[in-house]
Amino acid sequence: MANQKKRLFVVVMLLMALLVAACGDKSTTGEPGSKSSGKNGDKKIRIGIAMKTEVQPRWKFDMQYMQEKADELGAELVVQWANDDVSKQSNQVENLLSQGIDVLVIVPVSDKTGPVVDKAKSAGVPVIAYDAMIQDSDIDLYVTRNNYKVGELQAQAALKYTGGKGNFVLLKGDPATTVAQGIAKAYEDILKKDSNIKIVAEQWHQNWSTERALKTAEDALSAQNDNIQAFISSNDGMAMGIAQAVKGRNLDGKVFISGLDVEVGSARLIAEGIQTMSVWTKLADGAQRTIEAAVQLAKGETPKSDETTNNGKKDVPTLAVDVMEVNKDNLCSFINEIAPSGWMTEKEVFVNVPNACGK
Repeated sequence: MANQKKRLFVVVMLLMALLVAACGDKSTTGEPGSKSSGKNGDKKIRIGIAMKTEVQPRWKFDMQYMQEKADELGAELVVQWANDDVSKQSNQVENLLSQGIDVLVIVPVSDKTGPVVDKAKSAGVPVIAYDAMIQDSDIDLYVTRNNYKVGELQAQAALKYTGGKGNFVLLKGDPATTVAQGIAKAYEDILKKDSNIKIVAEQWHQNWSTERALKTAEDALSAQNDNIQAFISSNDGMAMGIAQAVKGRNLDGKVFISGLDVEVGSARLIAEGIQTMSVWTKLADGAQRTIEAAVQLAKGETPKSDETTNNGKKDVPTLAVDVMEVNKDNLCSFINEIAPSGWMTEKEVFVNVPNACGK
């Protein structure tokens, strides 16, 4: 009898060991819906990142900062790139949801992608809109630069450059994004109400197209017989198109050109005196706070916010990321002290002019 009990005990212990091993294997299979182990043996929080595009250089740095913070917090990022295709982004979000993500962070191709948010929310997944708002949607958090301040800095710099008078051309970004809309709102408030400023042309540019901005600038110069004092451009990609048009008329350095993002090409134009200024978004701040908030949402917590933004459906808690002007006067300090590592070097910027940084 004692031997039977002993054998039964051994069998039970073996079965329990096999069950524990099987459960342990299941958490690390990497199959859709499963999650690998994180810190202290807990399941990793899986954050889906639906990015708008790889075309603009800044986004890889956003991802770099997001990955650093995710690694620090023991979270996993699953990233998809839509490259400005609305349908592709919708399909990618479905793919992310099928992989068992806990939170969705989306840089929307269009501000009218509410159905994408609905899919995530129906699956019980919180949604963070990053950089651009999604209208009429039940998103949980909005993270964005202060876009109105971008337009404000650009308009004020143009007024300073021109002495507050002259013919201005407004080159606005993609009308499908709240980023472009927010920047343009500042133009409306500051420039269109100034009686000393004459807006001789204004145009929205789908996908922030450099080529279309070039055409807008060329058409405006032709229509005004080159009598234009300022091109207010909403980003650096369009500013590069404007610079090409201006150089074709031998007006380089004689008209105001603004931008956004301080890309290498535009920094070079600033160093050469062709583009007047750009606006820098403090990327690390926004990207890292986003991942912190995503982890909090995944845990059922409520992230702290700076303000709220109404998207037509609700007042969305918002994290506001600060911006700053970059021009010829502070270009060197930007390169060496402010820009993230790998963004640009003095050698890349000062190609056609002497290095003004004193190194």
